[in-house]
Amino acid sequence: FLLNNSHFIAQVSEPSGDHQGLKLTPECQKHMDSYLHASWGQVLSCLQKSKFPGPLRHWISTSSLAKFESAFHQTYQAQKLWKVPDPRLRDVLRKAITRRVISGYGKYLKEHPRLQKHVGRESSSPEVLEEMLGELFEG
Repeated sequence: FLLNNSHFIAQVSEPSGDHQGLKLTPECQKHMDSYLHASWGQVLSCLQKSKFPGPLRHWISTSSLAKFESAFHQTYQAQKLWKVPDPRLRDVLRKAITRRVISGYGKYLKEHPRLQKHVGRESSSPEVLEEMLGELFEG
């Protein structure tokens, strides 16, 4: 996990007395952006925009929602036991994932209000997904 390793090396080579915030080196930021794109960008790509009218659009939107939920849970299950020992880095990662995924999901739901009945389920509400993301990287 390149971000974890790069962050550790940066900490060891340039220890800082600032324990409040976390400033990522450009290399660490690059690794984080790559990770977000590769792992969670794939999840968001399931939420396709439909240009079709009427019932076909609703069917495609419902299908996209199901694909998103499946990809989200698959990615979450694969990564929930990954360990990020530094609590500040863990927090930065969680917030970046949440910002990207939950905001994209919320925007999609606003654009497709008819899908709200499908999201009412316990496992797919934005609040539940956000709570799950808060559990990542504990190891």
